[in-house]
Amino acid sequence: MQEISSLFRVRGYPPFFASRIFNSVAIWVDFTLIFSILSFNFDATPRTLGVAAALYGLPGLLLGPFIGMLADRKSPALIMLVSTSGRFATSLLLAIAPNEAFFIAAVFLKGISNLGAVPAEQVLIRRLLSDQQIVSTTTLTSVVDQCTKIASPLLGAALATVSQSRGGFLLTAILALASAGCAVRIAATIGWQSTDRGTTGRLPNFSVLWETLSQKPRLALALMLVVALSLTLGLYDSIVVILLREQGLPPSAFGTIVSFTAAGAILCALVLKRLLDRTSEFLVMLLSASGFSMTVIAAGILALTSDQLGLPVLCVLWLMNGFCYAGGVMAYSISLQKESPRELLGSLSATGRSLQLGALVCGPVVGSWVAQHFGTPWTFIGAGALGLFVAMVSGSALSTRKLQPE
Repeated sequence: MQEISSLFRVRGYPPFFASRIFNSVAIWVDFTLIFSILSFNFDATPRTLGVAAALYGLPGLLLGPFIGMLADRKSPALIMLVSTSGRFATSLLLAIAPNEAFFIAAVFLKGISNLGAVPAEQVLIRRLLSDQQIVSTTTLTSVVDQCTKIASPLLGAALATVSQSRGGFLLTAILALASAGCAVRIAATIGWQSTDRGTTGRLPNFSVLWETLSQKPRLALALMLVVALSLTLGLYDSIVVILLREQGLPPSAFGTIVSFTAAGAILCALVLKRLLDRTSEFLVMLLSASGFSMTVIAAGILALTSDQLGLPVLCVLWLMNGFCYAGGVMAYSISLQKESPRELLGSLSATGRSLQLGALVCGPVVGSWVAQHFGTPWTFIGAGALGLFVAMVSGSALSTRKLQPE
C-alpha cells in the first residue's frame, strides 16, 4: 500500500491516473451507447451493426503503428490533448446525429480519436516512473480497469434509457474535457515538446522495429505470447454464450461468468507484485499463458464429457481464467516498459496493440466456423491447445542462452 501511495507523490502522476480513469469510463460508456442506440433508436440490421463494429475497431488495427510513432516523436501530453479533443468533438457528433449514416460516420471518427491514449500513456509511464513504480501502477490500473469494465456498461445502459439515449454522449464529452484538463496539467510537468529524438521520418520504420525485436528476444517472445493470448480469447469468447446454452444454463449465467472473470483479474492484480518479487515478468507471463490455455481446454473437455455442467464449476474455471489472462497481460505491459528502447516505446506498444486487435478480429471468425463444423466444445479445446503450444514453444526458448539478460 505504501508503494502505491508513493505513486501519487510523483509529480505528474495524479493527473495521469485521473485521465486514465476518465478515458476508461468514457470508452465503455461510448461502446454501450453506440450499439444500444443503433439497435433501438435506428433499428439497425445485423449487417449495419457489423459494419459499425468494424469501423469502430478498424482504425486501431490499421493506424496504431502510425499513432505510436507520433507518441515517440511528440510530447505524450500533446498526443493526449489532441486525442481527448477528438473524443470531445465526436461525442457531440454522436449526440446530434440526425440519421444512421451520420451516426456510423461519427463512430468511425470516434474509433480514430481513441487511438492516441494508449501509446501516449506508455511513453508517459516510462518518463515519470521507476521500474518498481511501473509494477505498482500496472497492478493499480488493472484493478481500476476491471472495476470500470463492470460499472461503466451499467452506467451506459442506464444512460441509454434517458434523454432519448443520445444524451449519454454528453457525459463522455464532459469526461473528454476533464481528460484534456489532465493533459494540460501533465504538460506542466513534462512540457509540450518531446525530449526523445531517436525516431525520424514521417512513417513508422518497421525494419527498425523488426531489428529491435530480433535483438531483444525476451521482448519478441513476450509479444508473441500476448498475441497468442488474444487469439485464444478471440477464438472462443464469442461462443461462450452458446456453450452455456448447450449446457442448459439460464441467460443470467453469462453475466455471472463475466463477473467471476473480472474477480479473477482483480485477485491477480493484488498478488502480482509479490510474484514478481520472486521471479521474472517473462516467467509469470509464460505460466499465465499456460494456465489460461488449460482453463479453456478444461471447459471444452468438461462440455464433451458432461451432459450438464454446473454453474459453480464454470465460475471456478473462469475465475482462474481471468486470473491467468490478467497475469499475462500485466506481465507483458511491464516487460514492454522495461525491455523497449525509450525512443520506440510508443511504436512498439501501438504495433503490439494492433496485432492483438487483429487476433481479436480474426479469432471469432475462425472460432465460429470451427464451432459450426465440429462443435462448440472442440472450439474451446482447439483454442486452448493453440495457446498452450505457443507457451510451450516460448518456454523452450526460455532456457536458451538467447534469453539471458541482455
